Amino acid sequence: WLKSHKINRQPSAPSETTAPLWAPREMSAPRQVQMDSINETEVVVHSACCCCYDGCVPELNNIGCAAQETLLCLEADVCCKSGTPFLCCGCCALRFVQPSVCCKSQSQFFCCVAGSALPPDSSVPCMFNVCFLSLFPKIGCCLKLGDMK
Repeated sequence: WLKSHKINRQPSAPSETTAPLWAPREMSAPRQVQMDSINETEVVVHSACCCCYDGCVPELNNIGCAAQETLLCLEADVCCKSGTPFLCCGCCALRFVQPSVCCKSQSQFFCCVAGSALPPDSSVPCMFNVCFLSLFPKIGCCLKLGDMK
């Protein structure tokens, strides 16, 4: 009276067949705050010392604030900017990532931008600036972060 039924189920995604259920997976939150919402190439660096910088974005559409903090493999995002999609918990998200730095912080409050990374990486390069005067890696005045890479 009990018949064994064979369920012919097609996997919906390749990861369903390769990764077990207990394997860590990336959270569904979109990665939009990784300074893509700021356009870090347009940041004019005010001051910088080795692995941290402060600057400003001379655009008029910077209404709100955003931040991304990374500590080893844990990453937290907060975004309360106009015109950006919601994160997984509204204005914030928490996820595990592949470690690339020991610690990293990037933030924006209206036109003010700050970043730090240990060790320095491509989005927070090693530089030295004083009062908009860049001394390393390039010498100049009012240089943008995109020009210093």
